[in-house]
Amino acid sequence: MIQIPRKRFVLELNSHALSYFQNCEMRYKYSNVDLLVQREEYYPFKRGAGIARYLAIWYLAKKKNYSAEKMKRLEWFLFKRMAASSAFINTKYSEDDRMDIAARVKAYFNKYRTENYPIIAVEEGFSKILFENKDVLFVYSGRPDLVVDFGKFGIGPIDHKTESRESNIAPFNNQFVGYCWALGANFGLVNYIGLQKDFKDDSVLRRKAFSFTNAQIAKWRNDTISWYNRIMKSIVSKNYTRSWNCEGKYGTCLYHNICISGSPKEELIKIKRDFKTSERVYRSW
Repeated sequence: MIQIPRKRFVLELNSHALSYFQNCEMRYKYSNVDLLVQREEYYPFKRGAGIARYLAIWYLAKKKNYSAEKMKRLEWFLFKRMAASSAFINTKYSEDDRMDIAARVKAYFNKYRTENYPIIAVEEGFSKILFENKDVLFVYSGRPDLVVDFGKFGIGPIDHKTESRESNIAPFNNQFVGYCWALGANFGLVNYIGLQKDFKDDSVLRRKAFSFTNAQIAKWRNDTISWYNRIMKSIVSKNYTRSWNCEGKYGTCLYHNICISGSPKEELIKIKRDFKTSERVYRSW
């Protein structure tokens, strides 16, 4: 039986850490306990983060009610920066490719410039108590790309996603339900920015709404409390089990080669060769 330390155990997780453990306990250990990060950042993730960063600047300007002329100057500045940004520079991607990505975001500006949802927050982090008693404190954290007022649907999150082909994300997931739980919301949007080669104007820009009932959100919370308890037990016991579900949406798990090593010595060689230790625990804010 796992003994809980006398001092109250505090566990703060975001949707990524929670999902890592649910997919594979060892993936959680490598990423959130050992803090192993790739020496060479995975380019599609870097590209998506770069696009989201420029959209955040744009939405902050909208939140501040920039004039039409000032927005126009900002959009031109952002376009030039995106076309040359190191976020989009990679040996696999030419200058034409970077210009193509910048053109898609420019098309995004054109399509949604006059959209008038009142903007509540842009990339503002939160931490909310999921459960607590005298022994434990479980905290869920996150940082929605956008929080807006949808009018009759109330406030809700908008999350930016890039995609190489059209594929809808199943909405009943830790990120979307968790954001709604934290915000006291029932409605949100996924904002897809397509990176398909057949790009024409705004044809690769689309949005999908999601909604949850209060009962569904309550179910997520109850299940998630159970998952926090499992994670706590693994942390206390220092025992993590491989799931062997190595294949995912973005290919094989980045820690796959460590797990298939034949000996602890081989594991250590691969870790030193392919990874470095992060200087800090990643948090949403």
